[in-house]
Amino acid sequence: MKCCPECYSEDSRITPLLNPEYCLKNHTQYICGTCGRCICIEKDEKRGLQRWNFPFKSLEIAKLYLRTAEVTERKCCGIYEILGKNGRKSYKIFNSDQQLETYLAKNGDKTIITNKPAYQRGEFKEFPDTQIKMLAASEAEKYLSEKE
Repeated sequence: MKCCPECYSEDSRITPLLNPEYCLKNHTQYICGTCGRCICIEKDEKRGLQRWNFPFKSLEIAKLYLRTAEVTERKCCGIYEILGKNGRKSYKIFNSDQQLETYLAKNGDKTIITNKPAYQRGEFKEFPDTQIKMLAASEAEKYLSEKE
């Protein structure tokens, strides 16, 4: 499959990545109206942040959550490559240059590799068949069986 124009994935069953059964049954999911992929859009109870606010290990993983950021913020977002003080790279989604600058100001040990996003769609686009909801147990089981 080529890259989904809505959720940027080549695999319509790749997420959730961590504890997929628990996530599908207990977290609110963004359901791609184009390919049907579920993406966790739930806020983390401890930090009060949505999954897309966390740093990711790779650009590919960050892309899997980019659509939830865009839908939450109702605008085009970008993924930036962040370099930590130990030289470790991570990828983080920001909704604006201002949000990126605020993050860097609060995290003095972090820098960006380049001022341009490593990945960004040109504009925010709505898709008509998108859903955001908690899955029924039967829907979660069906999705998990389709992952395999």
